[in-house]
Amino acid sequence: MSTPTPNKHPASQQGRTPSQFTGATPPVSTPFSNAAQAAFSPRGPRSSPQQVKKSPATSMLLGQLPNSALSFDSPSTATALGLVVPTDMPTVNDPVDELRDMRPITREDDKLRRLETILEILNVGRNPWHLGPKRKGLVSEAGLERLGQRNGFDCLLEDYMAPDGRKMRALIIAGSSTQIEIVLDNNIVQNVTLAFPESSESTSRHMEPASKILLDDLRLPPNQSPLTKTLDKFALNLETLAALDRLSVMPAFDCRAALVGIYTSLERLHQWDISRLREEGTHPEKMLPLLAMCSRNGLPAMHARNRVGLALRYWKERRLIPPESQSTSSFAENREKTWSLIIGCASMDGLQVPPARVSEDWLSKDIVKDDGLGGEPKSFPLDWQEPVNVALPASEETKNTGIEMMQPDLSTIKVPAVIFTVTFDPPVVLPQSDVMRIYACADMEPPPPHMRPPTFDQLYFPIPPGVHQGEPSEPRTIKRERQVSVLDRNRNATIKTHHNTLFIYKQIYSMRVSNLAFCHPRQLISMLPLLRQWAFTSTLLENSFGPGVQDPAPSAPLEVGKEQTNKTKSESVSMSEKDQLASFMGLLSNKQKGDGETSDSDDAELSLDVIIWVHPAPHFQVNFPFRGSKASITLQILENGVVDIVDENILGPGGEAKGLTRAGLGKSLEHMEDLCKWAEWIRSRLS
Repeated sequence: MSTPTPNKHPASQQGRTPSQFTGATPPVSTPFSNAAQAAFSPRGPRSSPQQVKKSPATSMLLGQLPNSALSFDSPSTATALGLVVPTDMPTVNDPVDELRDMRPITREDDKLRRLETILEILNVGRNPWHLGPKRKGLVSEAGLERLGQRNGFDCLLEDYMAPDGRKMRALIIAGSSTQIEIVLDNNIVQNVTLAFPESSESTSRHMEPASKILLDDLRLPPNQSPLTKTLDKFALNLETLAALDRLSVMPAFDCRAALVGIYTSLERLHQWDISRLREEGTHPEKMLPLLAMCSRNGLPAMHARNRVGLALRYWKERRLIPPESQSTSSFAENREKTWSLIIGCASMDGLQVPPARVSEDWLSKDIVKDDGLGGEPKSFPLDWQEPVNVALPASEETKNTGIEMMQPDLSTIKVPAVIFTVTFDPPVVLPQSDVMRIYACADMEPPPPHMRPPTFDQLYFPIPPGVHQGEPSEPRTIKRERQVSVLDRNRNATIKTHHNTLFIYKQIYSMRVSNLAFCHPRQLISMLPLLRQWAFTSTLLENSFGPGVQDPAPSAPLEVGKEQTNKTKSESVSMSEKDQLASFMGLLSNKQKGDGETSDSDDAELSLDVIIWVHPAPHFQVNFPFRGSKASITLQILENGVVDIVDENILGPGGEAKGLTRAGLGKSLEHMEDLCKWAEWIRSRLS
């Protein structure tokens, strides 16, 4: 380990003093002099300033920590303490990323955010691993009060008399324009009421479903102990309400009214999509909402799926299989995975983004406008509008809550320093080229890439700790085993073991996009076709190779980047690289491959080999036993999640077999959303 850099002044002849160690008092002019001395010196404040010798490592560290009291000869020493990150060692999803920006803290929000990050890190060590890293406490009067105060609310406890005469307690959590009343009986929540006293009628109309969500977060189920009811779900929704309350400048600008305005415009567009689909007359009525959500302009939802706020849903599992009854519809609503854009508000923080606006007319009442090119009205472009900016009144209350903005007539007005944000739920993994497209849709500059950005497969299938990664240029193979339910000729369900192998053809640098800023809902609508393309790609990968599919028991340690085969070591050495690739793609005859391959007549097991490449569009080459040979089907995923069969060897020269065409193959995969079940369906249909 490196030793601390010695000070400029020579050491005392009587021995070292604490002021000569790394934790010595920094120059008096630094703002953290007293804090650093108190933290590192056991003898309290000292009045003699010291100067620190500037070695190359110290200069680099001090360049990032201008107010730091520490200096080291070796960057590894600082790295061990978490103060600096080597530039050639990028990190992905590091929980302390926010702490690495050690520039001077000038804003109160920066201080709060970093303190929250520190508390989360400490919370990980304080809680047992099985309780999770972000526990918010248990449901109780004290727990709710602490949580409200932590989010900037004022809390007041009052006695409450129930209609039946029982004495209860009411906790009032109040902000500048938000009020939440929680009624408790012996620390068990009985009722929750949400109110926005100063909001408009259109905004207050949505309070009831939000109150129900908050009550569901706190209500104790029949068979659950009060000692196990946590505040985790309620805390997430309370943080959303706190952010909207904190950013609102009442009565001139209400963040909740801004979100309701976007919802009103998007709901008008959704109803127009359904009416157009109904006019086509090619789909049953119960399919129309699903088709409008997954192939048109999405489905807006205000306070739904246990989340307070506005969301634009654009994709879901089993999108082409409508629920048959009310019970299955409720199950699908709450359990099936849905892809959404969570729309919210945030502080501008110096971003070059137009401010948030309040309007219910982002889209005209006519929805579309005539572009003068002729054609059917349904082909006309959408008639998006540009609402005016919100002008804040000039007063002491708005002095620090707005920014000056120049108008087209060269006059200036004060607008709220608030922008719209969108959070991708779940985050979407995109190649760098599509990341640029997403940011271009929002008129934003993409963030600079890491010096060694992660690849597509590393983000989807993280490399386990302790496993050799190999060179980035080397191909990577992922093996999985899966139990698949298959119907035989007599329509009886049997279980078949699938040995799935995923071969990543080419490493493509990618990025996980979680959120970004935007200024107009039309920007979100323009993203949807691309987002659906990658949502369906992720569904195919997860169903056949995801965490729910078990790893095979390897006979030897697996090494990432090296192709694994079922042959012995001597057999692998005797085959050339071309023969190994041909064997993987099913181009060798059964005699050449030997007895190690699973034959088509084996009903108990199936080998499914998949090659994937994601640039310029996601492609899959699927290989599996078929009619004593090997089926090979190449497909690509287009925008809006459409499957296009590029090449195949199972339909014959005419492109048709038993009434099945390439278009039919693509549609069947869109329905099944599963490569394993799709392969079994093809084998049963065409064998």
